[in-house]
Amino acid sequence: MIHPATELRLVDAVVGHGVFATAPIPRGTIIWTLDPLDRVMTPLEVAALPATLAFDMERYLWIDRHGRYILAWDLARFVNHSCAPNCLSTPYGFEIAVADIAPGEQLTNDYAELGMTPSEILSCSCGALTCRGYVVPGQAGMIRSQWASEIEAAVARAASVEQPLISLLAAELVERLALRPGIAALAAPRRRGVRTGRLRRRPRRSARPQLHADAPTAEA
Repeated sequence: MIHPATELRLVDAVVGHGVFATAPIPRGTIIWTLDPLDRVMTPLEVAALPATLAFDMERYLWIDRHGRYILAWDLARFVNHSCAPNCLSTPYGFEIAVADIAPGEQLTNDYAELGMTPSEILSCSCGALTCRGYVVPGQAGMIRSQWASEIEAAVARAASVEQPLISLLAAELVERLALRPGIAALAAPRRRGVRTGRLRRRPRRSARPQLHADAPTAEA
């Protein structure tokens, strides 16, 4: 489940939609964690899905560090890529804000660390000063090494900020990290209804709008 202080907005006609903060989200805040409504699939289960779902699978599925395919039920699947992301995955199974995120700011992560398939090569024009120009699975090791200190610093701050998603974490993890709940544990039912309604009306644009369709193909 993604942090409740977020909403889906149109970035522009080229980029499409993205996920934006509706309130300040300080560094160290857990942005996303797996919840019972998310679907977790094995590679065999994904391979058995009908071919008609291939387009949506490519858009919305990602692979976690255990090799499982994840399909988020909420706005998490609309988070865009950036080569200078403000959210990153942790060894604890959740994503965390590695920078303070202001209201109206877009939440981003780095697709290279989201378990891309071996053949994926995606062109990138995210606009970051550190934009790599393309995203490939082989960058994952470099990315994790590059961002290790940022992730560590963000996790160290996790105990000092409110965590609205705390109820979705294992009790031993909450105790280990000394986390504390937020003012609102989860999004209100009214907001969840609004989100799901908007998702049903989503455009056909990719969940990766900053990675263009003219990306080069992998060499055989």
